[in-house]
Amino acid sequence: MSSANPAVAQTVVQLVRQVERRPLAQVAVEESGGGRALTIGQLAESSNRLANAFVGMGLARGARVAYVAQNHLEYVVLEFALLKAGLVKVPLNPRFTPHELRRCLELAEVRLVVADEASAAAVDEVFDDGGPLRAVIGTREGWMGFDDLVASGAAGPVAVEVAPDDLYHIRFSSGSTGKPKGIAISHRGARAAILGNTWVMSTSGPTLSPRTLQVAPLVYAGGWSVLPTLVCGGTNVVMNRFDPDEMLRVVVEERITWMFAVPTMLRRAAGSSELPRLRGSALSCLMLAGEPAALPALEAVSEHTDALVQCWGQTEAPASTTLLSREEMARPELWSSIGRAVPGVEFSLYADGHVLDRPEPGVDGELVIRTPSIAATLLGGEAEHAERLLPDGWWRTSDLGHLDEEGRIYIVGRASETIITGGTNIQPVEIERALEAHPDVREAVVVGVPDEDWGETPAAYVHVEALDASMGERLQEHLRSQLAGFKRPRHLFLSSDPLPRASGESKIARGDVKRLVRSWVEDPSSRPQNVEKVVRHGG
Repeated sequence: MSSANPAVAQTVVQLVRQVERRPLAQVAVEESGGGRALTIGQLAESSNRLANAFVGMGLARGARVAYVAQNHLEYVVLEFALLKAGLVKVPLNPRFTPHELRRCLELAEVRLVVADEASAAAVDEVFDDGGPLRAVIGTREGWMGFDDLVASGAAGPVAVEVAPDDLYHIRFSSGSTGKPKGIAISHRGARAAILGNTWVMSTSGPTLSPRTLQVAPLVYAGGWSVLPTLVCGGTNVVMNRFDPDEMLRVVVEERITWMFAVPTMLRRAAGSSELPRLRGSALSCLMLAGEPAALPALEAVSEHTDALVQCWGQTEAPASTTLLSREEMARPELWSSIGRAVPGVEFSLYADGHVLDRPEPGVDGELVIRTPSIAATLLGGEAEHAERLLPDGWWRTSDLGHLDEEGRIYIVGRASETIITGGTNIQPVEIERALEAHPDVREAVVVGVPDEDWGETPAAYVHVEALDASMGERLQEHLRSQLAGFKRPRHLFLSSDPLPRASGESKIARGDVKRLVRSWVEDPSSRPQNVEKVVRHGG
């Protein structure tokens, strides 16, 4: 890598250089369970070789390279190689259908796809002939082997200059539209996001050599903790897939000190027989983000660890832009807050067409954020980007919320998800929290559906522990004690199967849920047999 460009200090490449100045014998990444490992020196050489191989393939600065796979040690090698070669990472959910993959790969103009064996078949289905170059982690006929590609490149440094406004990655998110859009983050923005995550992790769980468990999908928010771990002198411990019992065992037995988890993972860990072992573990920072965590799961896990912190960020403005500290997490009355802004990030409220200079505590409005990490553009969503980006660099989050007297931020719902029934606004999250307070409920999603009398009315899709003849009545009785009549769902759909998710163990696929629930309301015959409809009765 060239050192003549002073602007490199504003890019993620500078963080790679910082990492590679660590002692070469220190372990940078290892597989859980005593699998393979790479030292700093081996990571530096492997990523140099891969970067040179990319250049030799004709991939010029700015070309896009997709990663479609579960969590693998190779992800870290690829991350470093792409940065060194000035290429743009396009992480894609391995659960995408071939149709979704095609849209993402074409929209991002991907030149090379790196996939594992499980995902390679879907990529081949997208492109019968032609399409991007392909490299597989493992072996597959017609594909280059990832290891062979690494071995083919020279071990020396790569001289590709990268500028702060060059793209770092394009990450796809469908949001509530169901149509993937490419969220493009610049090097300047990614560097700010990575350093923000580094600050959160290091202040929440200070340790000289952190061991970070990479169990959340690296193609989504999990990937934002890879470089912070290395910048702080630590080691990434990679788990291929999430299993609550195995995750807790690894945390305890492999001396994990940091980890990131989405609330779904916390919910499943709360029911594990391994959970009590956390009390004797080395875990000092368990960062939660992604969506509001269910209170029963927080209660269960907090009995066995005081390492919990809560953060918040958007794919369009990554990564941890707020922090609710360990000390604050010791106060359950604050669990509904996402905390305060981290250094370098500003929050305010947008109301009546302008950004408030100093929002009044307790007054709701649309949250706006100002940070270098805001998306440079939205591929396939350019009009949305123009609408949400305000003068002076403020970004409309589409989340509704308020601040308290001490500057903590509370999200009460999304502007796009507000249910207007009879002229009254209802936030789905309030109903969801009421449902999830019932001991038999594992998870709930509430959406608005058309209603002849009220214009729109709440409908709930609820994952329960087990269905029985009295479950519907018990839930209705519970809601009568929690919510006013106009807030209680007119349509209540119960299932003992998990709700649809956007990315494996990540966020709920709200767009998919909304389409499903609306179809069941409009055409009752479309409701599957594993979903039971409860007819609301009583006041």
